Amino acid sequence: MDLYLIRHPETIAPKGTCYGRTDFPLKYPVEDTADSTFSYLPSSFDHFLSSPAPRALKLSSALLSKYNFAKVNHNSIPTDERLWEMNFGDWDGKLWEEIPRKETIPWMKDFVNAKTPGGEAFTDLIFRMDSFINDWKSDGPLRLGWENTNNKPLNAMIVVCHSGPIRAALCKFNGTPYEEAFKSPVDFGSVHKLEIS
Repeated sequence: MDLYLIRHPETIAPKGTCYGRTDFPLKYPVEDTADSTFSYLPSSFDHFLSSPAPRALKLSSALLSKYNFAKVNHNSIPTDERLWEMNFGDWDGKLWEEIPRKETIPWMKDFVNAKTPGGEAFTDLIFRMDSFINDWKSDGPLRLGWENTNNKPLNAMIVVCHSGPIRAALCKFNGTPYEEAFKSPVDFGSVHKLEIS
């Protein structure tokens, strides 16, 4: 199965903002991102999923309309809670420079394992994405259930989510240490194709 992971569009969050669960309005019309993203996607797909975040759902709706679906209500788009961005807890929505350095310095030294106050560690996000991908492998319960229900193989799935989940998946598939997850660019509206066996 070809899995297409798409990052949501850019938001109006000020540069240097720490945000995962906090949702900011989109900076540009969502159609702009949908137009540029669509050219990297297959001409058809079997299944579509989105993060529950409004910024992801808006792009999901715009992309589905480009696939000639009628105007899609956000409430009707299938979502998976595991596709949420990392939860930064007490830091979420704040500028990094506003967060006490006595909190951020220890976290930055081991962001993979250290939890943010009231939030997650990167390992929590990794666990969520591993669980998600395992469910959609050839012998995964969600994959088997989908194929049995639809009586056909699942060949292409599109997922709209966030940079954190995408980075976790790319590290897993490319064998990259999770400590290097943020060294590779995952731009707004970028598409990342993975082959799931």
